[in-house]
Amino acid sequence: MAIGTCSKCGGPLEQGVTTCPECGEAVKKAETPKPNETVKPAASKAPVDVQKAKDLAKSPKGKIVGIGAVAVILAVIGIAAFVLLKKDSPDDYSYKLTITDATITGVLNKDLENLKIPSSIDGVPVTTIGNRAFVDCVFITGAELPDSVTTIESAAFSGCISLTSVSVPNSVSDIGAYAFANCNELKSLSIPDSVTIINKYTFMGCTSLTSADIPDTVTSIGSAAFVDCKSLKKVNIPKGVTEINNSTFQNCESLTKVEIPKSVTRIHSYAFSGCTNLTRVDIPITVQQINNHAFDDCPNLTIYGKSGSPAEVYARANKIKFKAQ
Repeated sequence: MAIGTCSKCGGPLEQGVTTCPECGEAVKKAETPKPNETVKPAASKAPVDVQKAKDLAKSPKGKIVGIGAVAVILAVIGIAAFVLLKKDSPDDYSYKLTITDATITGVLNKDLENLKIPSSIDGVPVTTIGNRAFVDCVFITGAELPDSVTTIESAAFSGCISLTSVSVPNSVSDIGAYAFANCNELKSLSIPDSVTIINKYTFMGCTSLTSADIPDTVTSIGSAAFVDCKSLKKVNIPKGVTEINNSTFQNCESLTKVEIPKSVTRIHSYAFSGCTNLTRVDIPITVQQINNHAFDDCPNLTIYGKSGSPAEVYARANKIKFKAQ
């Protein structure tokens, strides 16, 4: 029975032969394997000693290794969670960041009652309450802004019908249009000295607002800034304001007295129309133009001013009582 082949001619080789019967070639030892001999497979890695592994895990060294592994896993999970949370914004607010500042763009918790805006996010100062950031957040009752905020953009708190108080810091220099429009429960607001402009419709429809303390630093009050503030009883117009714009105090039904400062040169249409309880307005000689309808529907009004002034001319033309002083 052939148990191999010749390396030269390929002829069959039988057990114990020393030369090939076909070609006479001497048979090499490797070509004549022993009966029932098998080829040894390539060396493999030593098998894992299960008991040894268990003993290592129970040892102090093994415990340290295990704790370290757990710590690494938890750290990875924590970093992943932080990244996901940051994407949606931490601490109830959404925001956008630049290298130099942060802008609050909204609130994540729609049932949040008291806003306490953070002064910084990731080490970057919060400088802006963004456009429509809290619009129609009906459950907000209070808002506290940090000293880092310089700008309250348009309609930032518009429609917050439960908002009763707002803490505006001295750092704020710009309050945008409609910023507090239709905040029905807002009763008072102290505008800081840092503000120079009150934009149009800023406090429109704040029906519970009883007073507006406007600092002398304000030089411009926009159109309809206080329109429909039906509970407004007292307002001081700063000495730097040069015009009373269209509908600025229209329908302020509780307003009883207004003193126009000498800096004002013009009163625009509907500025005080519908102020049904307005009984006295002092208009200085510096006011050279009073537009039509400026004091429409003010049945109890008496205008006080200089004899022969544009104020008297307007009063006579519109059948409004006038008293010279």
